[in-house]
Amino acid sequence: MRQLLDRDGLLVAPGAYDGLSARLVERAGFPAIYLTGGGIARSFGRPDNGATTIAEVVDRVASIAAVTTRPLIADLDAGHGGVAMIRRAVPAMAEAGAAAIHLEDREVPRRFRNDADNILSAAEMTGRIRAALDSRPDGDFVVIARTDVAPLLGLDEAIDRANRYADAGADVIYVEHMKTLSEMEAVARRVAAPKLVSLNKGLGDTPPAADLAAMGFKILTLPADLQLAAIHAMQSILAHLDATGTTVGFDAMVAFGARDEIVGLREARDIEGRYLPDGREPTPSLQQLGE
Repeated sequence: MRQLLDRDGLLVAPGAYDGLSARLVERAGFPAIYLTGGGIARSFGRPDNGATTIAEVVDRVASIAAVTTRPLIADLDAGHGGVAMIRRAVPAMAEAGAAAIHLEDREVPRRFRNDADNILSAAEMTGRIRAALDSRPDGDFVVIARTDVAPLLGLDEAIDRANRYADAGADVIYVEHMKTLSEMEAVARRVAAPKLVSLNKGLGDTPPAADLAAMGFKILTLPADLQLAAIHAMQSILAHLDATGTTVGFDAMVAFGARDEIVGLREARDIEGRYLPDGREPTPSLQQLGE
């Protein structure tokens, strides 16, 4: 991950939520994978409201890390608790195979009905950042600080917090909820630290990667797009089945062979073959057994 951050240009990390989607990101040639917390929650059939446990997230990170060689950027929400939990969660994520995590300054799950009351103070957030930095296994592990205050407290406050979080030692800064090109340009201009930008479908202006790199952003994540596309595809084939009584004629599917190739079935069979006998050995007769 550090080597990628040291390179020139923008690091594009599409959002995956399971081993299959992560394999597809790697096969498409992207250098890193973003593990979306919302995508993981929805893969369980749940909403993204902070009810996914840290154990479930760590288990998913480990299962994805086992099938990809790409560095993983994992969503740690607000740390799944205070500094004590952050000091447990960061090394657990690293041991599971994450190369980076990001922490946000909005309490997750929310404690109060009023959204503004769920925003952490800047002082509390800087303490959580320091806790994450002090508990990471080594300096190569990347800690990203995310601020979610722009919709409630304004972009100026978000930028001020971003700079405070960088001063606290965060490796990368992530200002969430930028919806216009002018907001992205302001963050790029006024935050000197390496910056992550996240683009979600339907959120205003979405400049291409080259333009974001020219502004000075270092990482681009697209958290939801793969899962949105998968949901659309599954709904489409189910509607076709309901309307026609068959999936014949629905052509937007890969072949079985392509599916098996994606997950490495042939390689798995070859590995199995190293340990399996050549064939069924003759069954000894009763007379032989008596002897």
